[in-house]
Amino acid sequence: MTRYQLFRVGRTCGYVFWWVFIAATMVAGGIAWFGDVGQDDAGWIVHGPTLGAPRRYVDYLPSDGFDITPGMTFVAFCLLVLAALAEAVAVRRVAAGIITVAVPFVTAALIWAAMPRGHWSFVVQPVPAVLVILAAVAIREVWARRLAPSVTSA
Repeated sequence: MTRYQLFRVGRTCGYVFWWVFIAATMVAGGIAWFGDVGQDDAGWIVHGPTLGAPRRYVDYLPSDGFDITPGMTFVAFCLLVLAALAEAVAVRRVAAGIITVAVPFVTAALIWAAMPRGHWSFVVQPVPAVLVILAAVAIREVWARRLAPSVTSA
């Protein structure tokens, strides 16, 4: 595979996995890669839909809190980072490569901060949350479509 082909595959996969990540994050209600349910040392649920109940079985049904969308979000993010790495390697510019790989992490952190699932210490109101999410999307899109360096086919 030539450098140009690697770049094109990385860039195209980056676009695809970015929007898969965004869609999965919105469907999941936020970034909760490690689940919503936590337990204390005694095995009691300390947050989640069954607060204070003893943990005695595994959740597999949607009514029990089992949800595959956080996993989909995590996989999409990992594939997005791999696409950014491929693009960074193809460009062969250290600073631009570091920014290309850092942008998904920065935007994911902004989305995580704006969404209610993934942290429990604060809640962002809906209008500011939408503005933060739109800013994250704008950062990624402006970098990927206008500012990121490209490789020519020649």
